[in-house]
Amino acid sequence: MWRKKVKKSEIASKVSKEYQIPLELAKSLVEGVFSWIAQKTAEDGRVEIRGFGVFRLRRRSGRFTKNPKTGIEMYVEERYLMSFKPSKKLLKRLNEKV
Repeated sequence: MWRKKVKKSEIASKVSKEYQIPLELAKSLVEGVFSWIAQKTAEDGRVEIRGFGVFRLRRRSGRFTKNPKTGIEMYVEERYLMSFKPSKKLLKRLNEKV
């Protein structure tokens, strides 16, 4: 139950049925929302959707590490990760259903 992956096409199908719009329009809406969130997070570092949560860009600094298989030390470049923190309202709704 906890590890079920949801595809964008499933979300689009649900939106299409729920709001009685063509599937292609629902697909483009879903894709547009996800693209917008990714773009704005990359530009501003943070996107807050009230009542849902906050998408945030986190910097992971470069570091030296060892390859566990070979034992060779190597440098891992700095990179950025996207994280999500759910709102209190969303957490409350989720915990009511569990």
